[in-house]
Amino acid sequence: MRTEPGSVRANFLPNLFPLLVHHGNVRVISGSPSSATTRGAVAALVDRARHNDDAAFRELFQAHVTGVHRIVYRLVGPVPDLDDLVQTVFVEAFRSLPAFRGEALFSTWLARIAVRVTMHAVRRRAPRAVVLDEDSAPYHDHAGPERTVAAREGLAILDRLLAELRPKRRAAFVLHVLEGYSMEEVGAILNATPAAIKVRVHDARRFIEKRCRRDPHLYEVLTAGGVP
Repeated sequence: MRTEPGSVRANFLPNLFPLLVHHGNVRVISGSPSSATTRGAVAALVDRARHNDDAAFRELFQAHVTGVHRIVYRLVGPVPDLDDLVQTVFVEAFRSLPAFRGEALFSTWLARIAVRVTMHAVRRRAPRAVVLDEDSAPYHDHAGPERTVAAREGLAILDRLLAELRPKRRAAFVLHVLEGYSMEEVGAILNATPAAIKVRVHDARRFIEKRCRRDPHLYEVLTAGGVP
């Protein structure tokens, strides 16, 4: 979108979405992130899990719970039943393992289930305003006190902006902009064409830009969190 040189808009809009990605990537559950698991190793775990190997179930869960938790959180916000939704995702995934053919990455297949479970939950509940206090807001546990406060505020703003998006736009924006999936991958996850996903992401971007133009304080809070 065209902006006038020297205006507040021109100064912050080019950096807006990298800032959102930064705040979106702050971990929303405690514990150290799992080490990367190769595709071959995941395939071996899936094969073992299909044969009811409890250790394989446990390893698959531990390797992917952080990513699933983050996606669910970004789609539904800080709801009381967040952990229940994450658990439902894994229950459905493990029940559906015989249907996993390995044509897509296991993480992508799992993301599809996470979106389906979460969108179903969103449709069943009434719209709500996002109000985060210090205890409910996600946090980055390696930051100092000032950075932690800024991160909390930045995440609260991100949650607020996401909550104002329509569900389909929100899902496309979260998966493409925050999670880094390609348009084609998002289309496969959401059962839509890449062209439709492109429109949804574009509309979400425009909505967020307009919100930050109307209220520059939103961007100021995001900036205060800093981008490494």
